[in-house]
Amino acid sequence: MKVAIIDGHPITRTGLKTVLGTEEDIQIVGEAESGGEALRLVAEADLDLVVLGLNLVGEPDGVEVCRQIKTMPDAPHVLVFTAYNFVGDMASCSLARADSYLHKRGSTVVLLHTVRRTVSGEKIWDVGERVGDARSVLRATPEGARLTPRELEVLALKLRRCTNAEIANALGISLDTVKHHLTSIYKKRGKTRRDIL
Repeated sequence: MKVAIIDGHPITRTGLKTVLGTEEDIQIVGEAESGGEALRLVAEADLDLVVLGLNLVGEPDGVEVCRQIKTMPDAPHVLVFTAYNFVGDMASCSLARADSYLHKRGSTVVLLHTVRRTVSGEKIWDVGERVGDARSVLRATPEGARLTPRELEVLALKLRRCTNAEIANALGISLDTVKHHLTSIYKKRGKTRRDIL
């Protein structure tokens, strides 16, 4: 599989190249530290996967880069690899059509497993143990900005593969209310449950 590494931190890029570059089935095609470089790289290369950090040099940021990549013809899969695990960041990445989201606290084994599963078409959302307040700033599309704080909480838990019953229990709301929020989220995004998960 052909992979590009995009991150604003040189040490992170070096670490990713070290881990991914030793695998026989993974070829590192290129790397970029800024959004502009990233978009040129993806447009010119034949890629299977982009490993994308949210904190890039300059503009656009990682969320916007993801959004633009996913509008390209034959767009590669995008795995967001980040130290952020706030509800707003997860929701923004979901709205930008990221395929997977992996917190940096994971092991190299988890990273490699997530890379392969993402390229195979699975959506993996591993956000760590702590999830921030839903009122954290949403880096945002108009659709994302219309999600209420409660809808962001429901979306974050759904992305963590929680069942509707588990979401209801975690948030102290009824199952019907969870379903109502999910219906609203899908409608605002113009997407179905399959598109999100």
